[in-house]
Amino acid sequence: MAEIKAKDCSVEHHPEKHTGYARVKIALFVCLGLACVQGVGSWLSGSLALLADTVHVLGDGVALAMSLVAGWMASRPASLRKSYGFYRLEVLAALVNGGALIVIALGIFWEAYQRLQSPSPIVVSTMFVAASLGLLFNLVMLKILHSARDTNMNIRGAYLHVLGDSLSSVVVVLSAVLIYFTQILWIDVLASALVSMMIFWMAVRLLMQSTHVLLEGAPTHLNLKEVETALRTKFPEITDIHDFHVWEITSHLFALTAHLEAVELSPKDQNSILERLQSFARKEYGISHTTFQIEFHAAKRSPSP
Repeated sequence: MAEIKAKDCSVEHHPEKHTGYARVKIALFVCLGLACVQGVGSWLSGSLALLADTVHVLGDGVALAMSLVAGWMASRPASLRKSYGFYRLEVLAALVNGGALIVIALGIFWEAYQRLQSPSPIVVSTMFVAASLGLLFNLVMLKILHSARDTNMNIRGAYLHVLGDSLSSVVVVLSAVLIYFTQILWIDVLASALVSMMIFWMAVRLLMQSTHVLLEGAPTHLNLKEVETALRTKFPEITDIHDFHVWEITSHLFALTAHLEAVELSPKDQNSILERLQSFARKEYGISHTTFQIEFHAAKRSPSP
C-alpha cells in the first residue's frame, strides 16, 4: 500500500487585495455626512422615526469603518503562529456589528413604546426635508458600493445596511407626508418601529452568517454530497473517500481536506491525479485551498474459478 499527501495548492496565504475598499472609503464619508444631517434633523423635528433612521445610518457607518479596519488587518501576512493570517477578523467584525445593531433596534423599540404613552410634537417640514436628504444620500452610497458588494462579508453587510436604510428613509418620508395631512402623531412611532424591525432583521441575518463561518460551516452555495459524488465520478481511480470537509475561512476563501483511497498507480500517475484533483476543486467549485491525502491500494483480483 502506497500513501501520498498532496501539497496544499494554496501554500501562499497572501490575502487578496480588495479593490472594493476604495469605494468603501468614499461611502464612509458620505455616510458620516448623512448622519450629521439626519441627526440635526431629528433633534430639530422631534421625530423618533428620523432618529431611528439616524441610528441606522450610524450602524452603516460602523459597518463601513469596521470593514475598512478588518480589511487592513486581513491584509497582514500570515505567520507561523497564525498560518491563515488575519482573515477571520473580517468575520469577527461582522459578528460584532450584528450584535450591536440588535441592541440598537431593541433600544428604538423601547423608545417607541415610551413615545406611544406620551406623544411629542413634531416639526413635519424639517422631518420631511431631512428624510428626503437621507434617501438621496443613501442612493448615492448604494451606487458607490454596488459594484463592490460581493467583495467580502463586511462589504456585503455594509451594502445591505445601506439598502435597508434606503427603505427606512422611504418609510420616514411617507410618514412625514401622512402626519402632515392627518396630524396623527403616532404614525411617527409606527414608522420608527418599522425601521427598527428592519435593523433587527438585517442584524440577525448578519449574525447568522458570521457565526456559520466561525463554526467552520460548509459554504452555503455548495452541496457537499454533490461535491463528493462529483469527485467519485470524475476520478474513477478513487475507491473511497473519508474525512471529507469543506469550510469557509472568510468571504470567498474556501478550504477542502479529504482522505482518499485509490487503485495503485505509477508514481507519474500519482502526481497527475493530485494535480487534477486540485485543479478540479479550484475550477469547478472555487476552492483554492485543498489538501488531499491519498492511499493507493493494489487492485483486488477476482477469485479464480
